[in-house]
Amino acid sequence: MTFQFDQFASAIRAGGAITARDTLSLRQWVWGDGILSQSDAQALFELNSGAQSKDPEWIAFFTEALCEYVINGTDPKGYISEKDALWVIEGVDSDGRVDSAAELELLVRLSERATELPNVLKFYTLEQIERIIISGEGPTREGNSAPNSVTAAEAALLRRLVFASGGIAPLHVSREEADMLFRIKDACLNSENAPEWEKLFVQGVANHLQSFAAYAPLTRDRAQQLEGFMRNTSPSISRFFGRMAQLDLQAGFAEIFRSETPARDIEGETSAAAEVTLAEKGWLDAKLADRAGIDRYEAALLDFVAG
Repeated sequence: MTFQFDQFASAIRAGGAITARDTLSLRQWVWGDGILSQSDAQALFELNSGAQSKDPEWIAFFTEALCEYVINGTDPKGYISEKDALWVIEGVDSDGRVDSAAELELLVRLSERATELPNVLKFYTLEQIERIIISGEGPTREGNSAPNSVTAAEAALLRRLVFASGGIAPLHVSREEADMLFRIKDACLNSENAPEWEKLFVQGVANHLQSFAAYAPLTRDRAQQLEGFMRNTSPSISRFFGRMAQLDLQAGFAEIFRSETPARDIEGETSAAAEVTLAEKGWLDAKLADRAGIDRYEAALLDFVAG
């Protein structure tokens, strides 16, 4: 029997469930022509919000399809536009909060897969994870509604976020992220947190203090410019590449792409970054002075940094 999407959507709106078999049919329906349209993507959001229950296969499909649409649906591929970031937030926030595992996984996966995220989506995602931890309400809280506590699932999501390639500073924990880790630590200090949380707090804040952003991806605007340049087939571009072909390969590239910026000494920068600067020490001292005494998380952090 041919899959009837309209009938299926009506059943979901009436409180139906999405099974593994349904997900397979939806995969075939969505990717039948190899293209995911705006209306298709919107329909997936609506199905996710309306379904009474969902098979785990649905989460994988929902995340995969929407990541592909948002990240690679428009040029330059690999980037998320401000417009699409706001569209994602509107879809997730239609009921006022992240209330499904599929939505939460989508936000984290976008951070991991995109070359660069607009700030509005970066900070929205961090805010949602923090809100779930503080309130004790959200898709990570299966049978555990204790507020101000960090579960193993939440520690894992936070780790993926703060070290995400598309995060605020790729592979480097930013000041905003380190501030968030301290806020969560303070709010959850007297709770029974997952063991993974202390390790993440120490490693995350230490990364902020002792590492540097060795890799800075092209901005979306710059990537668009370069993509347009490479697609340009005007005579001037043809002459440019013709000139390159006539030059000695090594000398030609040196002449055409010469930069006044000296080569980076990554090893030297890494060693320098490992030393906590006065500004970083001032920030850390202010964080430690927020309460009387040093708690066990802070003690573990200081030992780690000193070691």
